[in-house]
Amino acid sequence: MSEEEFMSCMKGIACGDRMALKKIYDIYMKLIYSVIYNTVHNREDAEDIASEFFIKLYQTAGMYKEKGNHKAWLCRIARNMSIDFLRKNSREIPVYEMPEPEQEVSEEETHLNRISIQEAMKLLSDKEKEIADMKLVGGFKFREISDILGIPPGTVSWHYNNALKKLRRCLNGE
Repeated sequence: MSEEEFMSCMKGIACGDRMALKKIYDIYMKLIYSVIYNTVHNREDAEDIASEFFIKLYQTAGMYKEKGNHKAWLCRIARNMSIDFLRKNSREIPVYEMPEPEQEVSEEETHLNRISIQEAMKLLSDKEKEIADMKLVGGFKFREISDILGIPPGTVSWHYNNALKKLRRCLNGE
């Protein structure tokens, strides 16, 4: 969605046009949910926060001022809402444990034990998952991710490349 289309939708939402909200929802729901889930690590909470996000967008559309990159703006709001949720509920972010390496695994067992993408994603750090989702699902450039997360572009690139290396190793059974 172009900046002009987004601005038009926001103006429509401010006037009560629910179809304009539906258009934004259809285009950005997957991205918004991904940003939220990568922060709260809980499906039900992520769904609730995503719903609240679009309600908030509907209620505050009249205050939107064109700032340039609407996708980054949407992600920043979603991430901030997620962090606020965690603070409010004093939840700890779970740490995913890496499986212990097995001793002397045969080549046949290696092929039988290949893991799914969902399981491989559990081996990534929170930051690697967040950046990979923003890059792959959101289509953001490293500079945009850097601006949203407030970390240097080189660090974003490093986390992204580490995530890809881990996923390749896991999915190739290494």
